[in-house]
Amino acid sequence: MVLVDIHCHILPGVDDGAKDWQTSIKLAREAVADGVTHAVCTPHMLNGKYINHKKDVIRLTENFQDMLDDAKIPLTVFPGQEVRISGDLPKALDDDDILFLDVDGQYMLLEFPSDDVPAYTRDMVFELMQRGITPIVVHPERNKKILEEPTILQELIEQGCLVQITASSYM
Repeated sequence: MVLVDIHCHILPGVDDGAKDWQTSIKLAREAVADGVTHAVCTPHMLNGKYINHKKDVIRLTENFQDMLDDAKIPLTVFPGQEVRISGDLPKALDDDDILFLDVDGQYMLLEFPSDDVPAYTRDMVFELMQRGITPIVVHPERNKKILEEPTILQELIEQGCLVQITASSYM
């Protein structure tokens, strides 16, 4: 059976996830023990604190895969990003600095600030959809505004967005 983790902060030192390579290897072993066979490494992008450029994420993911192979850890990793909604997003797309969940560039992890859904969200989602990109709203169960007004999430789903919740919230 194939089990894919589509959202993990396993690359070291690039965001609020793993702090070093040892931690990354430990997390990989734990993921495999839980049945995960593949993982998309998704450091934060454009969130105001972290900018993880596409080329850097690709390089780090390749290095990590080499380390996993050397350690005989049966986990296949792919480069990705958790992209914060931002006015800078269209330019980053134009500059080919955004990674997706798929090689065709159709599915993108889209994150909102913890306490809000920006007023321009519907317009940004429309622009992404016009580019053939389906936004996947990540961990909406952590967003204060969505918790207060769940219809916001319903409207995004009706607009064509998908949703990804964390495993701990599901459990």
